[in-house]
Amino acid sequence: MPSSYSSSFRLNYQAPGDNLNTWGTILNNGVFQLLEDAVAGMASFTLSGSKVLTSTNGATDEARCAVLNVTGGTGGTITAPSVKKVYLVRNASSGPVIITTGSGVTATFSAGEVGFCAGDGTNFYRTTVTTDFGGVKLTSVGAPTANTDAATKGYVDGVAFTMAGGSLPGQSGNAGKALITNGTIAAWGIPTLTTSDITNYASDQAAKTDTATKLAIAFAAAL
Repeated sequence: MPSSYSSSFRLNYQAPGDNLNTWGTILNNGVFQLLEDAVAGMASFTLSGSKVLTSTNGATDEARCAVLNVTGGTGGTITAPSVKKVYLVRNASSGPVIITTGSGVTATFSAGEVGFCAGDGTNFYRTTVTTDFGGVKLTSVGAPTANTDAATKGYVDGVAFTMAGGSLPGQSGNAGKALITNGTIAAWGIPTLTTSDITNYASDQAAKTDTATKLAIAFAAAL
């Protein structure tokens, strides 16, 4: 009876009585070594376009490895076997890396990302990113360089409220004041408003006075 192979890791299932005097070597190379690859093995390669992971029964291959390490290139699509599998993906290429079985849902890793994806034999799913941190704070965040980067409170305060020329003035001692600019320099102050600041104030008041006068005359005539 010939050997058979497991569906996900392609391990060698030796038939009873097979491989007399060699079964130990086959067990080591075709099972134990492959299990180590599945748990801690790393497949490293550059990627610029499409790649199909190697997949071999009872022997070392790329698809069985726990880590897919894309070391460079412009990115692309990696096709894995249609079996259940979890990968840790490192994308050191300059573009996105897509993990797929050739059908179903795909998992995409942007340039510079490291993350997990899980396959069910048809689809690959990225690990879920939580939006609820339960009160846990993000710390040691670097200074932002892109519009979508996170920023620390200290960075925001330092940019928004500094005494440097052309920047917004500091808040200390300026409670209850408003920010006023003369067109060149911003400063805290108490804004003032005069009737001359209101467009058409004089004509508006004259119109209201004229209307009130006419109403008074009309009421007097009615009496």
